[in-house]
Amino acid sequence: MRRALMLVALCLPAVGAGQRADLSWADSWCCWLQAPSIDALIASSYDVVVIDYSYDGSAEGEFGASDIARLRAAGKTVLAYFCIGEAESYRFYWKSTWRTGSPSFIADENPDWPGNYAVRYWTDGWWTKALQPYLDRILAAGFDGVFLDKVDAYWWWYDVGGISYRTCANRMVTLVERIAVYGRERAGEGFVVCPNNGEGILDDAGATYRARWLAAIDAVSAESVYYNVWSAEDQAYRLEKLAEYDAAGKRILNLEYVAESQWDEYFGLVGSSGLGMIGYPAAPDMLLDELVVY
Repeated sequence: MRRALMLVALCLPAVGAGQRADLSWADSWCCWLQAPSIDALIASSYDVVVIDYSYDGSAEGEFGASDIARLRAAGKTVLAYFCIGEAESYRFYWKSTWRTGSPSFIADENPDWPGNYAVRYWTDGWWTKALQPYLDRILAAGFDGVFLDKVDAYWWWYDVGGISYRTCANRMVTLVERIAVYGRERAGEGFVVCPNNGEGILDDAGATYRARWLAAIDAVSAESVYYNVWSAEDQAYRLEKLAEYDAAGKRILNLEYVAESQWDEYFGLVGSSGLGMIGYPAAPDMLLDELVVY
């Protein structure tokens, strides 16, 4: 169901259309991927909103331009979840004949997420058959930008595919740069590009590619930096990389899966980080199927 909107709201230009996006003004953000409510998001106090382009992930459930315009008219910067490092079999671009090895850019199924497949993300086939059509729908709906997931999938090709981590990282930089250029050519320089996780690409990519990476993105998201961490060493490394993003002027969106009893502690950690970081305490089940209001 789509709701009518006053013409003045529909005619709003993209946020920051004439200049590069700047999220330094934002004090809060949220991520609601499963069945988000436009009305609830409008009523919320969040500045930056990350949602799927579709209510239920399907083409039939995709949000229309009026939905996104209503959010923007309420002062929200709206980013579309966009998985670029894996193919998702429930998306509109997936064909019933696709399987591992056919087409050639489809690789192994993710054992932890049935229906998700590793992809040769650097190939033209992945771009033309999946990412470009997907991005076109995001742009048509009027999103302010994209929240890029599975950026860290480049490590899979190093671990399993035997490709050097530098080559894998450089290829991911090239893909994100391609998305940024495509989006900004069509929506203006204010089109936001925010990768999720994969902070180590700052080290893994070559020096020239590192500079291109930082030039392409506007913000970064990092999950489980303070809770559910892999190790103390990994945590320290990630915080070190996030400090580099902060120094480069990139807004940091932190997503933690914590119980309400941990909220005070969590926001204390964010506040004392010394970084330009804003946190969101999602429910511990990691489903991102509700709006947490704190």
